[in-house]
Amino acid sequence: MSEGTCPELQDYIKPLNEDLVKIETFFNAAKNGKEYNFVLDIQPFTERVDRHLAQLDDIKEAILKLPLMNELKLQLLVLHLRELSVDCFFDKTSKKVFLDKFKAVQHDLHYLERKL
Repeated sequence: MSEGTCPELQDYIKPLNEDLVKIETFFNAAKNGKEYNFVLDIQPFTERVDRHLAQLDDIKEAILKLPLMNELKLQLLVLHLRELSVDCFFDKTSKKVFLDKFKAVQHDLHYLERKL
């Protein structure tokens, strides 16, 4: 599969990139003292991220055909994004752990965006 062969597949990655931007915003606000309501803020956002992640199943086959992707790497991407979507709301979240996961997810999403 050559780069950019399926522009519609990028439609699956774009919402995840947008979620990642929101995750960073929520994390920074939480670190600056903002408190979030579980029912109004956290639950709806995590459900939104879960819906976007579930849509990846539609393009899973194409993702797994990419040279630098495999089943484990895709599972880690999904796991980290799910964890980040919750962790970003709490000021007690370790900044180092958060940033490590964030950068890994960001890297994988950018790779997918370029290759799909």
